[in-house]
Amino acid sequence: MSEIVGQVLRHWRGRLTREDIGLPPRLHRRRSGGLTQEDVAEAVGYGLRAYVDLERGSRGRPSADLLERVAEVLRLDADERRTLWVTATGTSRPAQSYATDPDAGLTQMCEQMACPAYVTDAAWQVLAANRAVAQWFVDFGSVPTAERNIAKWIFGNVHAQHVFVDWPRFADEFVARFRALYAPMAGNPGFSALLDDLLGYPEFAARWAATSMISVDPPTARRFFREPGADLDDPGVPLDMVILAPMAPEDGRRLVVFQFPPGYTPPSPSVDSGPDNCPVCTRLRA
Repeated sequence: MSEIVGQVLRHWRGRLTREDIGLPPRLHRRRSGGLTQEDVAEAVGYGLRAYVDLERGSRGRPSADLLERVAEVLRLDADERRTLWVTATGTSRPAQSYATDPDAGLTQMCEQMACPAYVTDAAWQVLAANRAVAQWFVDFGSVPTAERNIAKWIFGNVHAQHVFVDWPRFADEFVARFRALYAPMAGNPGFSALLDDLLGYPEFAARWAATSMISVDPPTARRFFREPGADLDDPGVPLDMVILAPMAPEDGRRLVVFQFPPGYTPPSPSVDSGPDNCPVCTRLRA
């Protein structure tokens, strides 16, 4: 990556002049034009060696502050900022914000699936959910908008403890996943508000305080779910949870699909066995 980061930085600084970035013009104009390494170092407020090392890809991983200052000085757009981070560090630029509006394409894909599927933003707010989700999990359409959140459902709705065969383990994994996503988003109002809400749920609060474990969901993970109306001794059905995440961290919207196993025939929808009328959940609440 070291050669590539040098190439892109030389290209970007070649587009600008000292006047463009608020520096006084040179007494003698350079034949090639554009900014020098010295110009960029002066504008970002770092020593020349630090910037030269960045272009050479040497001396280890550059700091986030240096990368962000260089991006500002060179007037990089969102795609260029991502390119700078990936070429300079080998990782994506941490997202500071995320999209919260529904995506028409993801919504249509979700609604066309026969197996449970939903779309959320980066903070697990549900933007779309199909009929199978209403049958197996919860009818998010009947839930107040502010409460249409996967995390709140997992820790605040007793039916989650019914439908997940190993709910305690899944809850542990979810908190570890939340911690991994929260770290770069700690200053984001949406994530901060969600954490405040979740700390009001005893099962979440205990796990948040007990460990510092972090994890990232794999693209596909097998989970065992009890069919609608099944009792607690039911071994469950193995559903493959497939997460389709965006390329851009600043988007954050993801489609989550629970694929039925080959040859499996799901139960017919029944009002009596739906989450809102589940006899097992009635016993769990008691």
